[in-house]
Amino acid sequence: MRVDRLLWRGAFFIRGSIAIGAAMVAAIVALFMLPVRAVYDVGSQFAPISSLYAPERSAISYAYSQGQSLVLAPMVGAGTYEVLVRMGGPGGRDPLPARVEIGGYSAAIGDVGSIRVFRFLAPANAHGALAVRLTSATLQPSDDPRRLGLLLDYLEIRSLGWALPSLFAAGVALILIGSAWIAMTLLIKDRWLALALLTLMAIGTVWIVWGLRGQSASPLLWSVAAAVLAAFGALAAHPPPWLVRRTLVAVTLLVVAWRVALWVVAWVSLQTNAWLAPLAQWMVSDARALSTLTIPLFVPFGQVTGAAWSQWDSRLYLSIVLLGYQHPPEEYANMAFLPLYPLFIRMLLPLTGGDAVAAGLIVTHCALLAAALIVADVVRRDFDEQIAYRAVATLLCFPTSFFLGAVYAESLALALLALTLWGLRRQRWMLAGVAGFFLSLTRLPGVLMAPVIAVALLEHAGWRRPPLTRAYLAPLLPLAGLGLFMAYQWWRFGSPLLFMRTQRDIWDQHLSPPWVQLSMMIETIATGADHWSGRWPTRVFQLLVWLAFAGLTAFVLRRLPPVYGLTAVMMLAPAYLTNVSHSLPRYVLLALPAFVAAAALIERRSVLLLATPVVLALLAWATALFVNGFFVG
Repeated sequence: MRVDRLLWRGAFFIRGSIAIGAAMVAAIVALFMLPVRAVYDVGSQFAPISSLYAPERSAISYAYSQGQSLVLAPMVGAGTYEVLVRMGGPGGRDPLPARVEIGGYSAAIGDVGSIRVFRFLAPANAHGALAVRLTSATLQPSDDPRRLGLLLDYLEIRSLGWALPSLFAAGVALILIGSAWIAMTLLIKDRWLALALLTLMAIGTVWIVWGLRGQSASPLLWSVAAAVLAAFGALAAHPPPWLVRRTLVAVTLLVVAWRVALWVVAWVSLQTNAWLAPLAQWMVSDARALSTLTIPLFVPFGQVTGAAWSQWDSRLYLSIVLLGYQHPPEEYANMAFLPLYPLFIRMLLPLTGGDAVAAGLIVTHCALLAAALIVADVVRRDFDEQIAYRAVATLLCFPTSFFLGAVYAESLALALLALTLWGLRRQRWMLAGVAGFFLSLTRLPGVLMAPVIAVALLEHAGWRRPPLTRAYLAPLLPLAGLGLFMAYQWWRFGSPLLFMRTQRDIWDQHLSPPWVQLSMMIETIATGADHWSGRWPTRVFQLLVWLAFAGLTAFVLRRLPPVYGLTAVMMLAPAYLTNVSHSLPRYVLLALPAFVAAAALIERRSVLLLATPVVLALLAWATALFVNGFFVG
């Protein structure tokens, strides 16, 4: 009887959810059939026009273009629209030759001088957006340092008949409601309450779509990103018990959900990059990316899943793949980067048609999945399935985990570190040593696994000298990995320490006591001063990471097996014993035992799960900055 009741409740919930989704789509279709009329007084209010100078205000308000402006009205629906633009030349008198581009077709407007109204008929594109590009010559008045294009005073967009929502708009709405459904299914046991909240979500979606039709897609798109992240967060925080018991399957599903969620966040942030620019400029000291921010018509899928994940250090890894190591550096100071990750990318180039970014992402994602599975297996054997699952979930929810899906060596290093720990916990000493060898050829902290392996051997032998076997070689292999790279540098460039000199001379990094880095962060926060490692909000985040991982490492040293504690110390030592902190939030990703400690703490104090929305919001923000070209770590 109880099984029948549960089946009935499940079927009732699914049928109710389908009905809510269908009603939402029907309401959106009906709303798009209503006429739309959007009016903007350019200069006195927001207008969906890109590349404008600051508004001018006198008797009337207006703004000048910079020679090329895009009028973009998102989600107006499939149909034809009339666009009215009141514009003129600089000062409303100096004529400028101008052109208009609509739907890929360009036509000359002629000389635009005195202010008057121009009317254009424009069909919406396949994504339901209306796009009209206005281009003109520019001139520089004697009393103005700017080169001015057209003077834009008024914009009106109105439909000429009924329209239908594009597949894009309908798809966005369905993704939003579907993600909300997954989150509520995992988080809420009361099906009636879940249906009520789902209904409110559907009503809110319809209201947002209607209110923002032709205005701005940014709030709706970020609602979608929030819903998808919420679904991932629900899977990370409250997975079904039957799924956790199948730990490796659960971890694989979690990695896939993480990857999809961050692709959605990347797409939304690229689509709304101009909207994010003011906040990014306030938080990030390196604002070079601001010069490239525009209002895109539509971000291609290939950029979302490919090029956007190749930023900053990625170009140095790719320069090793394509050009080899260079010293003295001409353009790429790549001697500080170890060779194994670029070597794997180079091996895959024939499979990707020479596309190094695609090859790098293949290596990254294969290594990430391997790392997640190995970590889960190690922790499951030492603790239990729940802590194993949460250790991986904590790692993937960390705000800089997006580096594990970028063209960076972090995922490969993580997989090799996890394999080293797996070998140590199973007493497979040579496997641990070989993994440590390759780890030290991937990231410099890998060489510090040599003492970890030695201590694990001594602990296994009861702190007596172990019998002389080939296991003695295991602690030497991580040293041999770095030694091999140093020998290559000596043979090729005449010095075995070029990678250290590059870090010092090019990247301005050198050894310092940990309190130096800490005091610099506190000073920047207290004074609000700019620092090349980030403005004060970024420095607050770096400080919190510094303190959190120091505390987690202390917990590991007290409560977890000695190998875990020593590994945490060794993986964090290079990040803490340097004078700069700009990459600290990325470097701590290698401190695997700290994430195991976080999972154990969550197991004891489930109230810590309340921090999940904050952590996911930071992950979304850091991902948005990274894919738009801002320096994050």
